[in-house]
Amino acid sequence: MDKDITRTVDALCEADDADVSVLRAEVESRVATGEFDWAGGLAAELAARTAVGRDRQGHCAAALYWTLNALAARPGPQSLRALVRVLDSPHPGVSPRYLAAVVAHGHRIEDIADEVFDRAPETADAREFAACLLHETVLVSDAVNGHPALRAFADTLLAEGHPLAVLPLALLPEEHGLRRPAGAADDWTWTVPAVWPEPGDALEATPATRQRAAAAEPTETSLPATTEAMGAAVAHWLAQSNGKLAAQEFWLPDPVAPEDLPALLALLPLTPWPPGQTPARLHPSDPDLALRTLLTAALRAPAYGHGNYGAYGRLAAWRSLAALTGTPADAPITRTADRVRQTTWLRLGTASAPWFHNVAWDLALAALHPDGRHLAVLAATDTD
Repeated sequence: MDKDITRTVDALCEADDADVSVLRAEVESRVATGEFDWAGGLAAELAARTAVGRDRQGHCAAALYWTLNALAARPGPQSLRALVRVLDSPHPGVSPRYLAAVVAHGHRIEDIADEVFDRAPETADAREFAACLLHETVLVSDAVNGHPALRAFADTLLAEGHPLAVLPLALLPEEHGLRRPAGAADDWTWTVPAVWPEPGDALEATPATRQRAAAAEPTETSLPATTEAMGAAVAHWLAQSNGKLAAQEFWLPDPVAPEDLPALLALLPLTPWPPGQTPARLHPSDPDLALRTLLTAALRAPAYGHGNYGAYGRLAAWRSLAALTGTPADAPITRTADRVRQTTWLRLGTASAPWFHNVAWDLALAALHPDGRHLAVLAATDTD
């Protein structure tokens, strides 16, 4: 180990906050001038210290995060090579999901293929980084299938039964709104239009639809396993923060027409809307918007905790869509996509329901299956 790096880390363990800020500026400066071996060596030493508990003040963990982030965000094969060497160490100390998202958004796919996939990962963290990077890259580039090393690694993930292996290596038609625009800002993310009143957009019940809905005789068929699957996109809201989930299914003996949904929803025992309350606004949706709603929820951090990032966020969104549309959990995502296209989607306004916290984390979707006899409703909220 470089003695200069060892002395730097020794001093960091005893440093005050001002000294820590000085080191951060040095890391960013040296990475900017191409001192990637130094930064990689520093990160490896920081990771080793944190792994054995020699970081009482947390300074080493913070410096490790900045250093790996600086390497991941700096385009070019040399910075990527230094990053991969750290990830191949026994204790990299930073989420592979996060680093993969940063690399995918800042590096050329040719460099990613050469420096990450034209080799065998040596540790579990390096392998998970590669798995996440493969599918983060799908969200950024349409050229993944053009690189044999990336396709070969995808085949390996499939043979191993890795969770991400079920994701296609190219975006499906309804996913093209997820593609990061060229030149987007570092804080760019998928956006979901809010449910605001718009002339001609809101759906309303009529006397005729109320009469038909009154004879529908819906039966709630919610099961814990299906509820959990429907909520896959917001599972981290519940696990890490103060999130709440209401995922319900209903069966109807006779098919319901899409135009009758506003009247039917007013009669259902929906958890966020107790008896006597109904969603204030109902708006038509489409597969693209349903997917973006769920992916944004999966990707975003809840009030406390962290998000799933693009690869696992995409997987969680499709798991929720499969459950909402009644597609078997083990079906290919292309089959789920077909069902999503055939499903009638609604967005439900959340502002008027006390069940929702109405801070920044609220969603409500309804999905009427193609047979018109099965309806799924997903609602979630979180707060600090």
